[in-house]
Parts: sequence; structure tokens; C-alpha cells
Amino acid sequence: MDLKETTLSNNRHPWELSRAHCILNIIKKNKLINIADIGSGDYFFASKLKDFVSGTVYAVDTGYNEKSQIVNNVHCLNDISLLPEFHGGGGGIILMDVLEHIENDTAFLGETLKFITKGDLILITVPAFQFLFSNHDIFLEHHRRYNRKRLLALIRSNDLCLEKCHYFYTSLFFARLINLALKLILKNEKFAEKQSGIGNWGFSKNHILTRIIYTILNTDFHISAFLSRFHIYPPGLSLLAVCRKGEEK
Repeated sequence: MDLKETTLSNNRHPWELSRAHCILNIIKKNKLINIADIGSGDYFFASKLKDFVSGTVYAVDTGYNEKSQIVNNVHCLNDISLLPEFHGGGGGIILMDVLEHIENDTAFLGETLKFITKGDLILITVPAFQFLFSNHDIFLEHHRRYNRKRLLALIRSNDLCLEKCHYFYTSLFFARLINLALKLILKNEKFAEKQSGIGNWGFSKNHILTRIIYTILNTDFHISAFLSRFHIYPPGLSLLAVCRKGEEK
């Protein structure tokens, strides 16, 4: 991927816009200095982080052509080994829909923790529920989907301190269930995938349909986050964990 020629599309799926909004709200509360977005793709999300940290934003993705380059004040690296260690606190690592792509997720998570210090933030999102695994996951080269128990085990195996862990996007979870039912009833997976709306979003972020779905998903996320305070975890299409490295509860 040549980032110098990359143009960030204005036609982002409302799921992607909502996820960015909700995760940025979490980051905003933490007053970070340096942050690294691991598996950053076209750096759409990383480009938004500049307004939420006082230091440096790193975007790390193996798809970048150059080893190291600065694009719109974001330091883009094509290998995690090039990431400098964060010292002095106030650092953060984001693994947003990344771990499902890694065969040995435990080892990979442990490797990323070498770059941050005690008390630094680790924010993880992953797709939820293995029974929802589909051809779309195969197309995206996912090794697995997660439930809360599995993600918590992964977090504990790396001695992280958990702050929160809950599912989100319950509405999309039930939409995917309907999709699976269509696949079974119609025995036509291509039709079912098409009906689920998978693919490029054809409307701008200001289009009324985008705004409506975006608002619904934001509300959906906040309801799940609120319920999690009472240890109530309604199912969702995705799963979030917010952790700290080596900090006591």
C-alpha cells in the first residue's frame, strides 16, 4: 500500500464510523502521550488519533510499502519491530480487529506489550462468537472469533489488568443471526451475504442513511457499556477489552 497515494474515502460504513467514535471516546478519557495503532490499514483511524494525544501517533501495518514514513503527521511503519518503546507512562497500544488475523494471538499480544510500560493502555476489539464464523471471515483471513471467556483468558495469560470487557453492537449480532438463518433456509450463501450488506458503503458520512445507522450503533454501544457496569453482557457482533500493563486494580 502506497500511503502517499492513498485517499481516505468519505464513504465509510457507519459501522466503521461508529466504532471509531466510540473507541476515540475511551482514548479521550486517558490523556495519552504516545499511541500506536497496530494493524492500521489505510490509517483512517490513526489519522483521527492526532487530536487525542499530546505526543506521537504511530500506524503499524505490514501492508505499507515503505519501512517508515510520515503521512499527515502520523508515523507509519510496516513492521512492529520498528516501533520505539514508550517510556515515562502515558503510552497506549490499539489492536482493533487484529488478533483474529494472528495464528498465535497470545505470543503476538505479548510481543506488542514490550513497547509500553507499567500502567500504559491496551485497547482491543475482536469479532465475537465462533458460531458466527462465515465465508466473510475466511475472506478476511480470520483464524477465529472470540467470546468473552476466551478474550479474558488471553488477557490474563499476558498478566494484564482488566478495566472493562464487553460485547457491543447487539443490533448487528441479531442481523448476523438472521443472515445465518437465510443461509440455512435458502441454502444460498452468496444471496445471504449480499442481503447482509457486506461490501463497500455507497453513501457519504453525511448521508441521512449513514447518519441514522451511525446514531443507532452509537446508542447500541453505550447501552452495552452501561449494562457491563452491572456485569450484564448482552451479545454483540464485536467484543471490546480495555486493559493496563502491570497496574494493580
